[in-house]
Amino acid sequence: MVSISEYHKIYIRSSLTIPESSFVTPMADEPNAPPQDRTYKVLLAQNDPQDRSFTRTFLQIVGGYEVIDAADGIGVIKQIKQRPDIILLDTVAQGKFLQALEIIRRSKALQAIPIAIYSNEQQKLPECIKKGADGFIVKPTSPSALLAKLWKLLGSESQKAASAAGFSDKYKRDLSQIENLPTLPVVYTEVDQLCKNPDVSADQLSKVIETDPSISLKLLSLANSAFFGFSRKITSIRDAVSLLGNQTVQNTILNIAVFEATKDLENTAGLDKGEFWVHSSAVGSTARYLAEALKLDRPESYTAGIIHDMGKIIMDALYSDFYTEVLQKVEKENISILKAEEDVIGLDHGEIGKELCESWQLPQELIEAVAYHHRPSSAEKDSQIASLVNIGDAIARKLGVGSGGDATVPEPHPAALKKLDITLEQLQEWEEDIKAAVDRDKSILSILQK
Repeated sequence: MVSISEYHKIYIRSSLTIPESSFVTPMADEPNAPPQDRTYKVLLAQNDPQDRSFTRTFLQIVGGYEVIDAADGIGVIKQIKQRPDIILLDTVAQGKFLQALEIIRRSKALQAIPIAIYSNEQQKLPECIKKGADGFIVKPTSPSALLAKLWKLLGSESQKAASAAGFSDKYKRDLSQIENLPTLPVVYTEVDQLCKNPDVSADQLSKVIETDPSISLKLLSLANSAFFGFSRKITSIRDAVSLLGNQTVQNTILNIAVFEATKDLENTAGLDKGEFWVHSSAVGSTARYLAEALKLDRPESYTAGIIHDMGKIIMDALYSDFYTEVLQKVEKENISILKAEEDVIGLDHGEIGKELCESWQLPQELIEAVAYHHRPSSAEKDSQIASLVNIGDAIARKLGVGSGGDATVPEPHPAALKKLDITLEQLQEWEEDIKAAVDRDKSILSILQK
């Protein structure tokens, strides 16, 4: 096995041509060595160029690995397309490495790639494991120990072998929540809890809502808008609750709460939030119109439209360094933002939106509408609301109302048309009425955005 002194010689001589015969490499029958039927690929993510060159040269010459490297989190995501067999990630770095770890572990296509944290920051071990790392190699470590860890992890897919190498034996773990996800105002959580009791009174609901003056004011404005179409002026929260009904109040409070929760997200990759919300409102209005035209009892249809693309808002704000390339690819290649997300990041806004809605503990039908509005047949509990949103999205794009982040105009998904038992010809007949509903509901958006 190569000694530590020889290890350092590699770095000193790394700019020279070093004959492979100068170093001892693992034999196929060596206990810790991986199978030799192919060359294994390591993605080395280190910010310091000296450390990166040192480790890369060692892994190539002594370990016999193919090494691809990255200097920052964006580089990691770009290089992941080369499908490494293992990722060696150093936490002692700037450049959003841990955000890259969050993204990788949320991508179904990448979940099987083992990730080893190679760092001297042992205090970060719990955080890294929660974000999806499979283990932690403490620096400084001997060359033989480093290779043994990698060999054992790559030499067998069994959890036992990974555990023996000092890695977590829990491959399917509960990932920690994405950092800095916005939270809904407390009043929504309290209203949601109250509405789970079918016998909750208007007095009880109104007292909770009135604890938040901003939400109360918006609720009154919405109750008096054309969206609900009451013939008389509503002057009190109790009056609004009594007339609207518990479920409609709950959905309306959620609409307000979503805007309250996201208004302070300042970072952006360049998504036009004004046009984004116009589009989302149009999707909600269309979904609501369709539900009424088809005589479906879906009071949450407008809300489903409002929140269907929330994953874009989160990725634009919290992963802005990564999302910039997504938006650039959309503009350059004139493709859908969904395809650009999958190509650049390997993760789409439906998946991130689903996680956001789960953190908000929203009803399952809304979670599925957000997660599966591009593929409604995948919804397990309620494909009807996902189908309403899918068709609403297609029509809003056809009408050119707002922007979902790209200029593509998709056809409604066949599964959505089948689920709702409608045809493209029917949708064409309803188009003018839908446009009128969308125009009418624009006043709602101005209230929500105050």
